[in-house]
Amino acid sequence: MSKGKIPKLFDGSVDDLTKPSKRKEDRDNLKKEKMQKTLYISRDMNRKLIELYGEEGRRQSSIVEDAVNLYYYLRLAIGEKKLHELMEAVKRENPEFLREYLSKFKP
Repeated sequence: MSKGKIPKLFDGSVDDLTKPSKRKEDRDNLKKEKMQKTLYISRDMNRKLIELYGEEGRRQSSIVEDAVNLYYYLRLAIGEKKLHELMEAVKRENPEFLREYLSKFKP
C-alpha cells in the first residue's frame, strides 16, 4: 500500500450503512435456519475429513452432520458403555479389527 492512502474498509454505499436493521423476527428466523459451526479438530482429523470430502463429493458440513447424527443415535441405541467400546475399536485405526469387532453384532 502506498504511503498516505486510506485503506478501504467498506465496499458498500452510505445507504447500506444507514438502512434500518432487520426486524427481530427475521433475525430470529435466520438464527434458526443457519448457525455458525466452529470445530476444533486435529490435523489428522482434518486430513480424514478432506479425504472423505474428495471421495464422496459432498460438502464437509454434510459429512460432519452425518457423523454427529451417527454418534448421537448410536449412543442412544447401544448405550454409553458399548459406544465407548466401539470408539476404542475405532481409535485403533485398523479397518480389519473393526470389521471383526462389528461382526460380533451380526445376527
